[in-house]
Order: sequence, then structure tokens, then C-alpha cells
Amino acid sequence: MAARHKAYVRLFSRLAPYYLVNEFPKSGGTWLAQMLSDALDLPFRRNQPIRLERSITHGHFLSPIGLTNTVVMWRDPRDLLVSFYFHCYFVNEHANKALVDLMKTRRPFSDYTNIRANLPAFVRFVTHTPISPSFSWPQFAKVWIGRKDVVHTSYEALRADTPSELARVVQALTGHSLAHEKAAEVAERHLFSKVKQAAEQARPDNAEISFVREGALGGWRRHFTPDAEAALSEDGYLGAMRGLGYEVEQQVAGAP
Repeated sequence: MAARHKAYVRLFSRLAPYYLVNEFPKSGGTWLAQMLSDALDLPFRRNQPIRLERSITHGHFLSPIGLTNTVVMWRDPRDLLVSFYFHCYFVNEHANKALVDLMKTRRPFSDYTNIRANLPAFVRFVTHTPISPSFSWPQFAKVWIGRKDVVHTSYEALRADTPSELARVVQALTGHSLAHEKAAEVAERHLFSKVKQAAEQARPDNAEISFVREGALGGWRRHFTPDAEAALSEDGYLGAMRGLGYEVEQQVAGAP
């Protein structure tokens, strides 16, 4: 289904049209796609076969070839990597078991709950030998940072003032304004606390965690060690992070 989805988006992005939220996984793109669907009264067929229709869609695209009407969603990669670790090693309700099994085979740890100890090796692994997606965050950033033909937003900007940032994205993406009252209503319906509560209530028995896990800003500080920070420095994250405006000079607690 993933290959068909990507082919449809590239071939029919302008015709349908599709409004694409593109992200590196765990950047909050699903949340934004759901809000855009609500704000524009367009379908977002999450985890369903794509159709040739005017709609919101979502994906992880490295190449921009064939893509139009695109929003690129950014998030501090330190928060993203922590969230991605949980997605790679704990089964959730969105069919990630195959990825979990593969990651536990390709990059096993003796105790998967010891995130602080495991994170440096995990960061290096997903940077040098990415599995799903087949590219790393630095590669994604190199392609998409600074592109003028897309709309840029971030998880942090949306969390800071959801109605205003959502309205800005809608205007930039479609050329049509979104009334503040409507933006506020959409933001209220998609409050993280409400989304998390609904996800927890719907979580099946075989899921170890919810896909909607924490959503914290700066939560990475609880899990990053100096060695994990060193992995970022070694592997090309810091320049892109600075380019996106993320503070990278302050060390994590406990660093020398």
C-alpha cells in the first residue's frame, strides 16, 4: 500500500489535488493532517488506500519530484528520535509490529526500557543504516530545509499557538483564509490531551504503548546523555538543527 500511495501522490498531486503533509516520522505530521482535514472539510484516509480525490494525505518523502501542495513538518530531532525509539521497539495500535520485530533483530538491546543507555547506539544505527524510512533525518533535512516551493511549519510552532499557525498554513497552502473562530474550534477538537485520551481508550490489548505517546516539548532532556549528544554531532544533525532554529549549544543535564 505504501508504494501505491507514493506513486499516486507523485503522479496526481496537482490533479486531485492532494494536500501533502510531509515529515520525517514522529514529527507530528498525522496531527497536522487531521487538523487540515477538519479545517478544510476534506477527507484524510489514514491507513486506507489512497483515492483520486481532493484530499489531505501524509507521508515520508525524501525526493520532491512530482510533489505539489506540500507542507513540510519539522520537529526538534532530539524529541523526534526519542519518540522514534519507542515506535521502533514497542508495539502500538498502528501495525508497527513488523518494524519492532525487525529492529529487535537488527539492533537488539538487553533491556529495551533503558532508553538513556540505548539511545546513543540507536541514533547511530538509524542514521547510518536506516530501515523505515530508508533515509535518515539529516538526509531529509538536507533536501527540504529552505525549499521555497513548500510550506514550512513545525511541531513547536503549532503547539505554541495552534489556531494562528494552522490558519497561516491553510492560507499558504490553499490561498484561502481560515477564520480564527474556525481555527480555534479545530485546535480545541484536536488538543493533544483529547487525542491521547481517545487513543488510550481505543488501544487494543496487544499494543504495549499508544501511538500517541507523550508529545512533550523538550522531553528529550530526560533521555539524552552526553554520548547521545555526541552521536548527533558526529552524524550531521547540528548544522541542520541550527538552520531550523533549534538551540544546540546547551548541554543536557549531567553533561560535563
